[in-house]
Amino acid sequence: MSALTNRLDRAAAQTRVAGAMSGLLRRLRHAGGNVALGLIDQALLSGSAFVLTIVLANVLDINSFGRFSVAWAFSILIEAVFLRGLFDDGLPATAHRIPKSLWPQLRLGLYLSSLLVSGALGLLLVGAGLVIAAVGGDAGGLVIATGLAIPAVRLQSMFRRICYLDGRLPRALASSLTYCVALVVSAGLMIALKLAGAAAAMACIAISAALAGSLLLAHTRELAWPQARIFRGSLRRLFRNGRWFVATSLTYWIGSIGLIPVCGFLIGLDASASLRILLLVFAPLSQFCATMFSVRLPEIAAELRAGRRSAVAAAARENALLLGSIAAAYGAAVVLLGQRILALVIHGQSYEIGTGSLALMGAAMALDAVWLGLALPLFATGKPQRFMLSRIAGLVALCCVLPFAAEAWQVMGAVAAMVASSAASVITVVLTNSARERT
Repeated sequence: MSALTNRLDRAAAQTRVAGAMSGLLRRLRHAGGNVALGLIDQALLSGSAFVLTIVLANVLDINSFGRFSVAWAFSILIEAVFLRGLFDDGLPATAHRIPKSLWPQLRLGLYLSSLLVSGALGLLLVGAGLVIAAVGGDAGGLVIATGLAIPAVRLQSMFRRICYLDGRLPRALASSLTYCVALVVSAGLMIALKLAGAAAAMACIAISAALAGSLLLAHTRELAWPQARIFRGSLRRLFRNGRWFVATSLTYWIGSIGLIPVCGFLIGLDASASLRILLLVFAPLSQFCATMFSVRLPEIAAELRAGRRSAVAAAARENALLLGSIAAAYGAAVVLLGQRILALVIHGQSYEIGTGSLALMGAAMALDAVWLGLALPLFATGKPQRFMLSRIAGLVALCCVLPFAAEAWQVMGAVAAMVASSAASVITVVLTNSARERT
């Protein structure tokens, strides 16, 4: 009887191990599928932005392209820094604190509140554009188009963020594909009708984003009118943490995209255009890092909810190593091939982009990728304030280096200031984490 019992116990143990292995393989396949879909999703967005920017760089004069780049940078400030910080970055941590049965209410509440805020900001810009146009300013049409683009892009962004939260990446992929096709068609019409200009280009973005975001109408069954308690509680938690997300993203924007208008002020619109092209060259890398961030963020939030904090810390180190290695390899490829590729796709314009600028931008992007990997757990827990110190250190380094470097080396000096900023951020966060682990 004892021997039979032992055999049964061994068989049961083997069954449990086999079941655990099978579950692990299923999770790995699921995660791999999500990453693959996320990469395709981000590739569509990055590819459409790349194509539009290259087209504009060829059909616009360098000053008009510089004006578009400045408007684009400020639209990113509003959408990717302010609105995304309030509504998107803290969403996984907030959603996993309420039952999934209440998520339909959360979804509709987020759509309504984000559209209300973005619509109000857009109306302010439209009004400002009308005033500028009335007094004869050339920038009026561009400001109006930017105001229309902001709520449209917010709708698309909110729809995609909820798709990532729900683990339904095919829907996000469909939205990005719709955006890509609409952007190609609208840009083609813009050129065919000889309407090429900064305002028309921004209008193409507005129309395409509105069409892509409207796909949420096909999934209204998954929405429910939010109870006041759920609505207020969720928004209160999002906004409470949102100020830290906004502040963290703002310091990053200042040290990257925000340099486009700064270079326009310090050096000239041609410098803004050159820096926009430099950022475009590294856009695929940025989109890859954004994909990993979007896919892993809900997973890490769920792991934290289950109490597996050691696994989350390990994931932060692994993601930092992974993203940093990929960024370094991408930067090396750009240094070798970047100028040749740019010479093939951009004709008739003079941009201040050399091997030194490409190498420095690659170093800055690699350091930012490491920072993002280390930041994942704190975004998942809704505690980005712990990383604010690192971004403040980066901002201080940027302010110290930029004025002198930009005057001495123009665009290359501005990129060198980005490297100094990113290096200071990474060093500070590593020192902060080491001190926390010792205590």
